[in-house]
Amino acid sequence: MTSIIKHISIAACLLAFSHFATAESLYASNVKARLADTDRDGVIDARDLCPDTPSDSAVDNEGCSSQTSKLLSVELNILFDSGKANIKPRFYSELKDLAAFLQEHPHSNIVIEGHTDSSGSAESNRVLSQKRASAIADVLVDSFRIKANRVKGIGYGETRPIATNDTPEGRSQNRRVVAEVFAKEQFANQRWTIYSVDQSANTAYNRNN
Repeated sequence: MTSIIKHISIAACLLAFSHFATAESLYASNVKARLADTDRDGVIDARDLCPDTPSDSAVDNEGCSSQTSKLLSVELNILFDSGKANIKPRFYSELKDLAAFLQEHPHSNIVIEGHTDSSGSAESNRVLSQKRASAIADVLVDSFRIKANRVKGIGYGETRPIATNDTPEGRSQNRRVVAEVFAKEQFANQRWTIYSVDQSANTAYNRNN
């Protein structure tokens, strides 16, 4: 009986080690992907807003060189259900003009930034903001046929507040999704002037965590 129990214990330990090794391997792969620096500019892909800068370029903290200009920065009036990241079809019209601009400026790239307030854990906020940013990026690619290599979604969670998190009004302002469009200087001689943002709608934009 003792021998049987010993064999069972050894088998259980081996099985547990196998699961641990698999989980560790998957985790390591995920970390490796997040820390990749494809254009070798010193800024990891997960945070690189300008993913194709030459390796010898001087870049800022967001991976953009002095030869890159921001064409557009606008808060998107897209509402999400609490804790959700799926985009309802009625909000696709909010992305229509944005997609049209990207089509008219084929050398531009866009970064969708997801932000939350400080309610909940920092990690859950980062994950939720990443899912929402990625969902919007996917709509631009899948529904408006913007090339995937021109679109990136980044979730900043609660790390970049624009107002206090001590009041409901401040938290509402911090729950936002922002579109940032960049282009190299030689393609940045025009700015988008046809896109108007209803600030009253944006302040009423109440994305719940």
